[in-house]
Amino acid sequence: MISFRFEPEKFASAVAYLAERKPGITRSELCSLLYFADKEHLLSFGRTITGDRYQAMEQGPVPTEGLHALDGTGDERNLEALRRYGRLSGPAFHLEGPADLKTFSKSDIRILDETLDRLGQLGISELADLSRQEPAWVKSRANGPMEFELFFEGRDEAEPIKAILLEEHGARVA
Repeated sequence: MISFRFEPEKFASAVAYLAERKPGITRSELCSLLYFADKEHLLSFGRTITGDRYQAMEQGPVPTEGLHALDGTGDERNLEALRRYGRLSGPAFHLEGPADLKTFSKSDIRILDETLDRLGQLGISELADLSRQEPAWVKSRANGPMEFELFFEGRDEAEPIKAILLEEHGARVA
């Protein structure tokens, strides 16, 4: 099974990065955009940006650790990382400091920018509808975890990366 380690600093910086470029961004928009960015980075480069796992919630894919941090619950380290950049004020994220670009690779920034260019103008209902069409969401149990292997569904060009990841992650488990 493919898995990654959640990186609170990268998650928090990604939230700030998106909030800088889309003022008034909501919690739901953040969750959707982060899903699409993490998915695209995984398929292109063999890892996600944030390391977070996703749940197949009614509104679409939701980052597990990240959602807790946004909601002010969960691990204190995750909360502290996010507080450096801002907080939710009602449904919108209130940005209080710029993203730490040193936490990102060039590919992280490229994928975040591409995700915003492609999807940033969509409203939450459009983002939710789009994310609920994702094979990984469709094939996951309601409110259950979304396996990273399912992110590759329908993307034949990414199959070599999937094979490498399965081999690497299988070797670590064995």
